Amino acid sequence: MSIEALNWCKDQACPTPTAKLVLFVLSNYADERASCYPSEKHLAKICGVSDRSIRRCLQSLSDCGLIDIKHRSGTSNRYFLSMDASVRSGVDASVRTVRPRASAYTKDTQKTKTQLIRRSLNDLAG
Repeated sequence: MSIEALNWCKDQACPTPTAKLVLFVLSNYADERASCYPSEKHLAKICGVSDRSIRRCLQSLSDCGLIDIKHRSGTSNRYFLSMDASVRSGVDASVRTVRPRASAYTKDTQKTKTQLIRRSLNDLAG
């Protein structure tokens, strides 16, 4: 999930560079439901800023509609990225292109048992 979330994140407009960094870190930790729950202290350590800066960034991201925050007592908050359903589920299977196994310009790397030849280390060294 992290790759889709990171791709979504890079296209978003954030109010400050620090908020963009926080959004990138949240996107990196996101699971298949586009949610994560790192602590504010952990986010501050990764981003190299104070806990207070992280709280301001999270609030500004929430105000922009990029994340939803579920406050939980006794543990870290849960953050939900506001990704589209199409981004979370990937592209429709009918739209996906299938890549051929081998290109016209490359050799087929699949070898049969008869093509596998044991070579000594001296042969491999040249």
